[in-house]
Amino acid sequence: MERNSLAHLICGDYTQHKSIENLYKVLFHNISNMETRLGRVIINGEPGDLTVLGPYYARNLIETTCSALLGRIDPFRLIYVQKVQSVEGFNIGSKAKGAISWSGDIFEKNETNASNLWHPDREFNKVGRAFFGNHYSEIFWNPAFKSLIDDTNYLSETSLEYFRTHIESPDKFTMFLRQKSSTLYSSLSKGIHSELVIKPEIVYDDTTVIELVNDTFQICSILGIVSHYIDFSICRLPIDNAFQYYNDLFEWRENNYE
Repeated sequence: MERNSLAHLICGDYTQHKSIENLYKVLFHNISNMETRLGRVIINGEPGDLTVLGPYYARNLIETTCSALLGRIDPFRLIYVQKVQSVEGFNIGSKAKGAISWSGDIFEKNETNASNLWHPDREFNKVGRAFFGNHYSEIFWNPAFKSLIDDTNYLSETSLEYFRTHIESPDKFTMFLRQKSSTLYSSLSKGIHSELVIKPEIVYDDTTVIELVNDTFQICSILGIVSHYIDFSICRLPIDNAFQYYNDLFEWRENNYE
């Protein structure tokens, strides 16, 4: 069974923007593909499939999720990559310097101190614009998370209880997600690269991989629903529609990953 709740939640209604429609069709397909494959490998996979394929699918999912959400806040960033990759003679065997990178576009290489974000002497080309950076945190993510948890229509949502209880205040939202995402990405990467010189199943048994997959969907889902509270992000869904996808993912996790 094909699953696409996360794809809908992350990519939103991209058909309203013709300049990015084809780009987001690709991202939607990629997220839906990984979402479906993870469900299959957990529920119907052959012995050993989960520990081999689970980390790869999950890391692909969180990377694509962050790229798609970054593009909904800063469309130029993804359009630029699309244009570069569309140039005749583009070499798929070498990474373009302008490609989306985990260290740089998602996490800032040189994080600006949160208490000194708006220094008048800082040149704009030195202002951090990373997905989990402090500038995006203050302008986009933290205010949007506050709007979410203050929304009177969803005060009793069980699916939000974890974040209400684990994040002490809205201004800590991005820091909380940044820490969880960094740890998760590192854990998933060790299951993909040949870093381990011990048997992988010693570290990556089925229970551990299921926890990592569960964490991946949890992080991607909360980022997705919060993104629809950023009032000028593109491709926004009506909140009630976004919550249908978010809660579908929550129920799916509860039924299959606990």
